[in-house]
Amino acid sequence: MITDKVRVEIYEGDPFTGCCGPGVASPSAVEKLRKMLMERNETVKALREEFKGQVEIEREIVSSRRQYDTYPPHICALLKIGTQVPFMVINGQLVLKGAFPSLEDFRKLISEHIKSFNQGITSQ
Repeated sequence: MITDKVRVEIYEGDPFTGCCGPGVASPSAVEKLRKMLMERNETVKALREEFKGQVEIEREIVSSRRQYDTYPPHICALLKIGTQVPFMVINGQLVLKGAFPSLEDFRKLISEHIKSFNQGITSQ
């Protein structure tokens, strides 16, 4: 698939796996989870706005209830070798694993890929 945008894929672990059975989660744990999810949503929202027209951002949860072969082939391969979630793939290339980046780290990674993507287009 040829596109004129940089493709960013974010794969995260299921935040509810093993944490939210009846009476298991404390109010503070629930609040901490809620805050983390809101922060991540705001980060992705800000990136979509900032890089509008330049990037396509997809965000998905990796679930233990889902077969690996239902993910795109390049993601399936990463999951099969045990790549730690969360991880980020830009234009099919693994660029970060094991941590959800800060807004600034995201900006830096995306900007670098936009620059090299644009250089590739102009050299063709």
